Amino acid sequence: MKSLNEYIADLNTTYTFRVKMAKQDPSKMMEQIKSALETYELVSVTKPKSMPVMEHQEFPKWGACECWQFDVEVAYPTTTVQIEQILRERAGMSPEYVCVQTKDTAELTQAAEEAGKDHEGALLTDDTLKDTPGAQELVGQTRIDSMLKDLQKHSVPVAEKTAAGKTTNDVPQGTTSPMGS
Repeated sequence: MKSLNEYIADLNTTYTFRVKMAKQDPSKMMEQIKSALETYELVSVTKPKSMPVMEHQEFPKWGACECWQFDVEVAYPTTTVQIEQILRERAGMSPEYVCVQTKDTAELTQAAEEAGKDHEGALLTDDTLKDTPGAQELVGQTRIDSMLKDLQKHSVPVAEKTAAGKTTNDVPQGTTSPMGS
């Protein structure tokens, strides 16, 4: 059973989200955002930070665009979908320009993106991945042909032909009545 202190600690839990917006400067609409988030007992909102103009994973169809992000902390338990929905409905944000993640997920995503930037350009131009002699014999059409020949050598015997089964339609029909005449 939980102690009173544990219950009080559970009541004081807050939920932090990171909101990322494209093509719309959120600093011009912060009052509408704060008003919309009061639904979930808004605790705090950070000042929007402008991000570099580049392609963002959250907005792939917009290409290189200007983005802003800010953190939101609410006291009421909610999900990212609900936060995104309330921002669209009450703050008048376009659904195509808003992405909401939990703060932990956003930080993990950002760390993964930074780790993925350790190479430049396409991987196929890497010299270590160039064509090596004899590689096509392992994966090309000649390999397929040799596999088919190997399969033909190891043929599996097929079961003998059996007579076709009889159905109720094949059984001869009687000429006497079932009623007894």
